[in-house]
Amino acid sequence: MADYCYRHKDTETLLKCGQCGRPICVRCIVQHPVGIRCPECARPKPVAAWEVSSLHYFRAVAAAAVITVAGIVGMVVFSELVLSLGLAGYYLRWMALVGIGYALGAGVRLAVGGKRGRGLQWVAGVAMVVVFLAASSLVGLALDSLVGIGAVVVAVYVAVMQLRL
Repeated sequence: MADYCYRHKDTETLLKCGQCGRPICVRCIVQHPVGIRCPECARPKPVAAWEVSSLHYFRAVAAAAVITVAGIVGMVVFSELVLSLGLAGYYLRWMALVGIGYALGAGVRLAVGGKRGRGLQWVAGVAMVVVFLAASSLVGLALDSLVGIGAVVVAVYVAVMQLRL
């Protein structure tokens, strides 16, 4: 016995959606890797990790603000501790900046429950730049060498890539 297409009520059909079982006509068929589907079942589902709400952005900004302040305080304290080490202290301060980048990306990712997205990457990247700007004015970090430029780029990269798509 023939059914009628659920979208075209006047069209008889013997075909059914392979997932939901609704009758569909040849005009409604969508070829799918595992058989025929109705248009609703064939529609791709959004990836849950990429669905970022305004609450997630609020949590990301709040976490980034807390980690930014902690990172700035940590850089000031750490710089005072390694100031007497000379050249080794100079490199250790840049390495600490990269560590703050890691903490920033991980903290934002944790605050949003593992969500990912371009907006979250921007939150982490901008927060890392704020850490660098504050640290440069408070402890004298300056982009006067390739080491400094590289460390800032790596710190932002590390923070951002933890939230990559």
